[in-house]
Amino acid sequence: MKFCFAFLFLLLSCIISSFGQTDSSKILYTHSDSVKAKKEDLRGLKITSDSAIKVLKASKKLKDPRRASLLAAVFPGAGQIYNRSYWKLPIVWGAAFTLGYYIGFNNQEYVKNRDWYLLVLNGKANRTGYSTEQLVRLREYWRRNRDFLIIISALTYLLNIADAAVDAHFSSFDVSDDLSLNWKPEIYVAGRQPVFGLGLVLNFK
Repeated sequence: MKFCFAFLFLLLSCIISSFGQTDSSKILYTHSDSVKAKKEDLRGLKITSDSAIKVLKASKKLKDPRRASLLAAVFPGAGQIYNRSYWKLPIVWGAAFTLGYYIGFNNQEYVKNRDWYLLVLNGKANRTGYSTEQLVRLREYWRRNRDFLIIISALTYLLNIADAAVDAHFSSFDVSDDLSLNWKPEIYVAGRQPVFGLGLVLNFK
């Protein structure tokens, strides 16, 4: 009888210890899995935050071509300021100032020679030192120069708008350090003969 009670007690203790070990192992495994999951979540969060920062920086660099064109049309050089191409401002404003000055100068000479010619036609004394034919040639010369400079100014104005739009379009191209372009030797098989050549490899880091 005593032997039976001892045997039952030993059996119960084994069962209880086995359950205890199973539960503790489950707890340990669950804890380790949760730690790994947290690490992976943190790693994924870091990658996501880094990518979000890159996207945010890229979006700040992007420019709107329509806005750049409109600014350049309203005021030459404003589109270049919007695109942060400050080195182009002396070119745009220098061209505008130079063309404006010479258009005014040629127009002034045209008006002066035209008035002299009209005075001679009305019978006034010719005190210019030029003949009537020379006054006509001078008048036409200064008029052609003025009109030619006006055409150049219009083309320069359109070029200013086109430059602002194209520069804004180029802001969407990825020219960061994450891109690499390398030459790489390659072996091609033509029939049964190997052919050596060079390959152009574009890598995205």
